[in-house]
Amino acid sequence: MPKITIPAAIVCAALLTGCVTTPDFHMTAEQKAVIPEKWMAPKLPPQTSVELQKWWLTWDEPELLSLLDRAMQANTSIKEAQANLRFAMAAVTVSGSNLVPEVRGNGSGGRSHSHRTGSNNFSIGLNGSWTIDAGGRYADYLASKADLLSSEATLGDVRVAIAAQVATAYINLRLAQRQVNVAERNVKTQQEALDIASWRYNSGLVDSTDVDQARTSLEQTKASVPVYKSSVIKYRNLLARLTGKKPEEIGFLPPKSIPQPPNTLAMAFPADALRQRPDVRAAENDVISAMARHTSARSALYPSLTITGNIGLGGTSIGMMGNPGTQSSSILGSINLPIFNAGALRAQVEQRDAQVQAANARYEAALLTGVQEIEDSLNDIWAVMQRIRSLNVAVDSAKRAATNARQNYQAGLQDFTVVLQTQRSLLAAEEQLAQAEATFSLSYVQLYQALGGGWESSLEEKEK
Repeated sequence: MPKITIPAAIVCAALLTGCVTTPDFHMTAEQKAVIPEKWMAPKLPPQTSVELQKWWLTWDEPELLSLLDRAMQANTSIKEAQANLRFAMAAVTVSGSNLVPEVRGNGSGGRSHSHRTGSNNFSIGLNGSWTIDAGGRYADYLASKADLLSSEATLGDVRVAIAAQVATAYINLRLAQRQVNVAERNVKTQQEALDIASWRYNSGLVDSTDVDQARTSLEQTKASVPVYKSSVIKYRNLLARLTGKKPEEIGFLPPKSIPQPPNTLAMAFPADALRQRPDVRAAENDVISAMARHTSARSALYPSLTITGNIGLGGTSIGMMGNPGTQSSSILGSINLPIFNAGALRAQVEQRDAQVQAANARYEAALLTGVQEIEDSLNDIWAVMQRIRSLNVAVDSAKRAATNARQNYQAGLQDFTVVLQTQRSLLAAEEQLAQAEATFSLSYVQLYQALGGGWESSLEEKEK
């Protein structure tokens, strides 16, 4: 490795500084093109504006809030993402240390013997080195900072996803409880119909066909009850896993109505809504990281300068160190010139360039996914609102029809087939209404997740 004098090393350092820089991040034309100017889904009723992070507080569901709080503290996926964030923070420190000189202390002491004579030798000193390249080390530092922001966004994405999973499991548990209630109420109604059919059969007014049909319908409805009860247990167990608890710690939550979300999700413009999604922010920082590593690879094509030096004290005794003649120092500059490497360095540049293109493609995909999920959620909410309106009318009509058919049959004015049909229609309508009400709540949870859950980067604020 060529040796140069210190003045020459300073000149070389000045020439090397700023040779290769990382360009600022800008969205490509293709990425900009996928962001719509406005949402295409049907407009929802007026929404009351509220911070998305505090949206859960407006649900008036203490059990759900408790489960969400527990999940944010104990969920294993969140713990893993937090550990990854700590790793990324440490990586920034490691990368930043390469930008400043490294200084090490050393010391030694010993005694040697030769031909009946002996001598002592003691020394202490400092060694330092500093490598200056064409911008690669600084680019690596920028890459590590982008990786840190990406890890933070990933943690935010995990938190939003876990919150949505907890809310989804809670809503489905309440749906299963509602389905148990619907089935058990219909069991009572169908039992009454069986009693009427049995009375008419015993009175010789009808044959056994009415009794058999009534019993068949009753037992079919009874058969659904344990299935729904099993679903309650499964969702209880899922909530236990998501919150890091044992199932018995969750307990058997008393039956409660399906929680209905408040109209408190104000929609932002598409560009702003996509920007607050943590997966989009993570993908953006992945592009920045890839660009910085491409810069680092290009800088390896240029020379680098290493300056080393040391100062020290030495003597035959510790007390002599510091006396005139015991001091020593040296400083040396050297340049590393890449001359022949069989194309490896340029191939590495090509690799990094391909990674930049791949990161840009993932970023575009994240934008497309965000647009789809938000549009789908808005459309689902609008559609299920129309469905609930019709199903409420259907349930009211089915109740009246079932009551009239049972009364008419008891009076001998109606065929039992009509009674069965009206009972089945009522059961189906009530089950569909319960499912639609749960779907309405779940659609809002999906919209919350699609909007990014109100996540904001605290690290980016610190950078500003």
